Amino acid sequence: MKKRGIIFDFDGTLVDSFSNRIQSHKKVAELITNFLKKRGVNANYHTMLEKVIKTEEEGEKRLIRSRDEWWKQIFEELNITNVPKDLIAELTNVYWEILKDTTTIYEGAPELLAELKQKGYKLGLLSDTDFAPGWKEKRFKDSGLAKFFDTYVVAGETNPEAKPSPQPFLEVIKRLNLKPEQVIHVGDNQETDIKGATAAAIDSLWIDWQGNPHGNRYGAIAVAKGFPELKATLYKVLEIKK
Repeated sequence: MKKRGIIFDFDGTLVDSFSNRIQSHKKVAELITNFLKKRGVNANYHTMLEKVIKTEEEGEKRLIRSRDEWWKQIFEELNITNVPKDLIAELTNVYWEILKDTTTIYEGAPELLAELKQKGYKLGLLSDTDFAPGWKEKRFKDSGLAKFFDTYVVAGETNPEAKPSPQPFLEVIKRLNLKPEQVIHVGDNQETDIKGATAAAIDSLWIDWQGNPHGNRYGAIAVAKGFPELKATLYKVLEIKK
């Protein structure tokens, strides 16, 4: 059946929120280090920065996305108790504020979305919650890309379940007034985007940034090596002539 709708992920698919994430790490490490020193703890900024980066890497692998939980884990590992809730909230807000300001749109993304709209495709955005209510929506709207979309769903906030549950995928196609077979999902994360789309019986296109050695594990019907290959790969799947 001919595709009439396209669902896009946000981070790592339309925008680069990873390359400059070190700026968020640095600020969080600085705030934690200052807090510990006020507590009389001998804390080193560079050691703390390494700990923040490692904690994020482990959290992403385990799909633990709550930044609050990341900071709590760091303090637990340091045997620091009675950490003020306000500090945890400050660390998370600072992290997302800096990340929002350092995120960049992939070159060609606005033009691709505009072309697809002009060709009559319905566009939906499906992105997981940042586990800090309201932040994902704010980042999406501040990016300037919201104008291209017919609807958007923040999985875990708009609806109860996050990816890879099929629930948020089905919510998007419901809002687009389409059927699963009429839609293709585009995303960069196999464990959330591609696995979730497959569970919802939606075809998917995987953006493989790293040349994943494990290959296409969840049945994406096409693979693009990074955003530069996305347009050509997507147009081939949609049978759009350039």
